Amino acid sequence: MIDKIEAHVGSKIITSYDIEMLNPAVYKQIIAIKDEKIKEEQLKAYKEQALNFLIDMYVMEIAAEKDGIRISDKDVDRAVNEIAASNKLSMADFEKTLAAQNLSLKQYRYQIKSQLILRSKINVPQIVITEEDIMNMADKKQDEFGLKDMYEISMITMQSKSDINKVISRIKKGASFEDEAKKYSLDTSASKGGYLGMQDATYMPLEMEKALKNTKEGSLTKPFKYEDKWAVCFLKKFKSKYEMDEAVREKIRAAIGEQLFNEAVEKWMKKSRDSVVVLRAADKFKVK
Repeated sequence: MIDKIEAHVGSKIITSYDIEMLNPAVYKQIIAIKDEKIKEEQLKAYKEQALNFLIDMYVMEIAAEKDGIRISDKDVDRAVNEIAASNKLSMADFEKTLAAQNLSLKQYRYQIKSQLILRSKINVPQIVITEEDIMNMADKKQDEFGLKDMYEISMITMQSKSDINKVISRIKKGASFEDEAKKYSLDTSASKGGYLGMQDATYMPLEMEKALKNTKEGSLTKPFKYEDKWAVCFLKKFKSKYEMDEAVREKIRAAIGEQLFNEAVEKWMKKSRDSVVVLRAADKFKVK
């Protein structure tokens, strides 16, 4: 059986059989592929992913045991059964649901065991989440939380910069922006007095966004290049992406907590990998 050993992880071994049986349904699908080149490529990818997965799981188990943390099969059974029950699924249906995601019950059990280990081991320090932390996370995951800068604007476009400057001059002397737009604007919004409504900064031309960022509510922007014309906007209202309700704030706080947890996990896993000897067959280690 020596040639069947794929890796030593501490005192544990991983065999070819362990890899094949990690997700037997997927393994059988790959073996059934008729095109030898495609089969070889997919088989190589499957084995590499499965081996790396098992190595990480074994490293985690060994490191946890060194720290006095032991998660039994009964603990895993209880957690899996609770999850299936919470989704109102029998275990047979639960396995089918996993299979639809290309997961075997064995893989899922490993994942649950790793979560139980990590939740027992990792203590995220209690910190005060500041407004700056919330804004930084809002910047990082604004699409996920549906956050965006919004501008309520009206716009006038003219053929040349000198033409747009004349319009700006008249407005500053008391002329109505709406009237100027209806009379002179080349934009399709002219009939509505140049009114464009609330606009998402994400989809604005860069020059327009830059001009609006430097403008206060109730003011005109500086003239800016707009496609092949020149334009000026009147900023009626600005809604910052940082203006969010409490429900979104709670989601962001949770995301910050999850990030801290993941950072702590990565730190612990790095330490664990350094403390557990891993020898792969691919590295041509010698078994004495």
